[in-house]
Amino acid sequence: MARPMKKGLDYFPFDVDFFSDRKIRRLQASFGNDGVAVYICLLCEIYNNGYYIEYDEELAEDISAQLNIKYTLTTQILNYLFSRSLLLLIECKLAVPVKVITAESVQRRYQAGKKSARRDIEVAAEFWVLKTDETESFIKVRPFSEKSGNNPDKNGNNPDKSCKNASKEKKGKEMKGEERKGKESPVASAPVFCPVMSQEDYDILCKEYGKETIDKYIRKIEKWQKKRGKKVSEPAAVIQKWMEQDGVKKDTFDEDKYAFVINNF
Repeated sequence: MARPMKKGLDYFPFDVDFFSDRKIRRLQASFGNDGVAVYICLLCEIYNNGYYIEYDEELAEDISAQLNIKYTLTTQILNYLFSRSLLLLIECKLAVPVKVITAESVQRRYQAGKKSARRDIEVAAEFWVLKTDETESFIKVRPFSEKSGNNPDKNGNNPDKSCKNASKEKKGKEMKGEERKGKESPVASAPVFCPVMSQEDYDILCKEYGKETIDKYIRKIEKWQKKRGKKVSEPAAVIQKWMEQDGVKKDTFDEDKYAFVINNF
């Protein structure tokens, strides 16, 4: 039986002129050695995972604890890295919305590190930022949403419609915010599919605790499953236990309770 191929890299090249790079010098001038440490720590996390890493509220907490620096400083450094394009923050509206961190330089090193594997490497089209002429022939770009079976788009080959570079889009949002007011997003009106648990359990939890809260804990479940390589047998029960430990209260707004009053208007 063939040995399964490691998803990430065992090591990655570190340029000898790293500290001579203008962007790195500015990073160090702004945040001292902490800025450089956070950047290198992120690179290690990304390459250990492959060519990207999911970005959630726990990532900054983990890095802060690992490097023994303040959480607020870590988030400031992260925002700086995104604003200077040292790293890219990509937002994708998949079954469960996800944000990932990657970079063109990261993906170039990743495919160089996988060149000796002598087999095709599949990457997610939604997260792959290198152009076709920059992508090696053994890199097979497949729609992530198509592989997971949760993409309502049958073609599934145009990630630009559902994914965006959050750093570059920020200014555009501010400029067009007023223009887009009152226009409903076509994605927002689509049905929500949950890959972690049954649709019924998901709807019940969302009604009791709110969609935003449940989606947050679903991401934690997915992260747990990804790290351990196995699925949670009763995800709804686990999420409820976690929320109980975290002191999360049920949503006090009862739609049925106020339906009579609402219907009179």
